[in-house]
Parts: sequence; C-alpha cells; structure tokens
Amino acid sequence: MIKEFKQLFRKKVLVVPLFVFPIVMIVFFGYGMGGSVNNVNLLIVNNDMGVSSNALVQELGTFIPKNSDNKMFEITYTKDMSQSEAEDKINSAEYKAVLIIPVDYSDRLAKNEKPEVTLLTDQSDTTSTGIIVETMNKILAKSQPGTILLTVPDLYGSLKYIDFLTPAVIALTVFFGTVMSTGYAVAGEREDGTIVRILMTPVSRGAVIFGKTIHQLILQLARAVILILAAILIFGVTMNGSWLLVALILVIFTFGAVGMGIAISAKSEDMTSFQQISMLFTLPSMFATGVFFPLDSIPDWMRWIAYLIPLTYANDAMRIVMIKGQGINAIAGDLIILLIYSIIIFSVAIRIFRREV
Repeated sequence: MIKEFKQLFRKKVLVVPLFVFPIVMIVFFGYGMGGSVNNVNLLIVNNDMGVSSNALVQELGTFIPKNSDNKMFEITYTKDMSQSEAEDKINSAEYKAVLIIPVDYSDRLAKNEKPEVTLLTDQSDTTSTGIIVETMNKILAKSQPGTILLTVPDLYGSLKYIDFLTPAVIALTVFFGTVMSTGYAVAGEREDGTIVRILMTPVSRGAVIFGKTIHQLILQLARAVILILAAILIFGVTMNGSWLLVALILVIFTFGAVGMGIAISAKSEDMTSFQQISMLFTLPSMFATGVFFPLDSIPDWMRWIAYLIPLTYANDAMRIVMIKGQGINAIAGDLIILLIYSIIIFSVAIRIFRREV
C-alpha cells in the first residue's frame, strides 16, 4: 500500500487531476445540464403603437420566469420591418426571436376580434424555442385571454430536439475521438517503447506528427459522415447545408484536437497520467459548450468559460450549416476562432513533442 501511494505522489502531473476532476465534473454537470432560459434577445416589431400593443410590450419587458431572478427577455424595439427582413435577423443570429405585432392589433382587440401576432424564433435551438413559444402563449393568454392568435412559422422545417443535438454530438465525437486516439497512440507508443524505435529510423519527428494528423483527419471525417447518415436515416435529422462546409469545419477543428492530444500525451509519463489529464479537459466540455442544452440556460460565469473552449464554436458552426443551411459567411467568425486555436495548439504540440519525446 505504501509503495502504491509513493508511486502515485511521484507522478505530480497525475495528482491534481485525480482529486480535482470529481469536483470539476460535479460543478459542470450541476450547472451545465440546463436551467431556465434568461436574457433572450427579443426584437419587437410593433407596427401598431396602440394602447394594447404597448401594454403587451411592457408585459414582455418585465416578465421574470418562475424560479429565476432575471428577466426572460432583453427587448429591442422597431417598426415597419417585413417578415423576410426579420427572418434575416434570426438567420444572422442577431436575435433569438422576433415578435411582429400587426398594425391593426389594438383596433381588433377593441372590436373583440382576434388579432394575429407572428413569432419568429431561432429554431436551430429547439430547446430555447420551445420555452420562448410556451412563455409567449402564457403572456398572451394572461393579457387578453382567448383573443390573440400566435403564429410560429417553421423557418428551417419541422425540427426536433435530435436536430439540435446531432451537429454538436458530431463535433463532440470528433473532439473526444481525436484527443483520445492521438494521445493513446503517442502515450502508448512512448510507454511500450515503440515511438523510440520509430524515431531511430530515418523518419523525422515532423513526419510522425504529420502522419498521425492525416490519419486522424481521414478517420474523423469518415466517422462524421457515418454519424450524419445514420442520424438522417434513423431519426430523420434535417441536413439543410453543405457537406463541404461541414467537412471544412471538422478538418480545422480536428487539427486543433490532434494538437491537444499530442501536447497532453507528450507531457504525460504514462497512459494513466494521460487519461486523467485528458479527461480534465475533455469531459467538462460536454456540459459547458451547449452540446445538450443551449448556452442561454447556463450561468453567466460558465458561459464565459464556454467562450474559451473551441468546441463551443464548432458546435455553433455545425448547427448553422446543418440546420439553418447558411453559407460560409455565416460561420466565418467561428472558423477564424477555430483556425487560430488550431494553429496555436498545434504549434505548441510540435514544440512539446520535439522536446519531450
């Protein structure tokens, strides 16, 4: 027993994740598995400006969900905007939802007629959309019971939670698979002496890294294609965008994940150390990057952490392409961040690999 503890504490790189990891997991699991959706960016196109429409706007602006201390909506006002222009605002992610109040809203209510308001939502986020629509129906029923019709057009077709989940699960699978398999290859070959024998041949360290990187690119793209096809055939998942753009996102993202796997494994003394350290980076990403629940539903402090994790941007880009069917201009910001991350982490990984292996 004493011998085992001595061996454990000699591996200083292992001790910290061994004891910190359970705390990290319970924190991220507890806060990251979805809560109330707050501070939703809502654009109100009020073409009426009557007493009833102003009362509705006031109600929306002050509404606080149950079990929350924050307002549900962050409201911006405008008028004379067409539905197609409002849809563009949703597609570009400027707003999570747009409520269009018709010009005769107050007059029709005064005549005991049923006015119709239109609610556009970012339906690529099916969870938030469901909460927003449910909340809007409650507010409308409270203000004028049984008299207001709410229309919610399907901007991207009839979507289900699996449509929201699939793009992020693909990115998560690529991230996990790349980091783990690359790390196992390097750490495992280092532990059993294989990589030493490889480097004794005329093959350079750069060639070793290049070979492992190309292997991962081919492997992860193949896995992604299989996952997408399976989701389409089994669950009827919507694929509105370009396969080439999906491939571009995953290629850039995989480069960074390969770099992370090489860097962690090169600094690890053995496979056990690699497993503990890699889990400290990979598993919390499941809950902090909006894979299962939208970022709107997690605390602000965790959202700031999410913005530091590349998986967040891969998830966003995959959903914009696969669900919204948008082009490269819509994901340019995500791609730039992923590219910068990949270049930095890959460069660091090469330096560490050359020094440590």
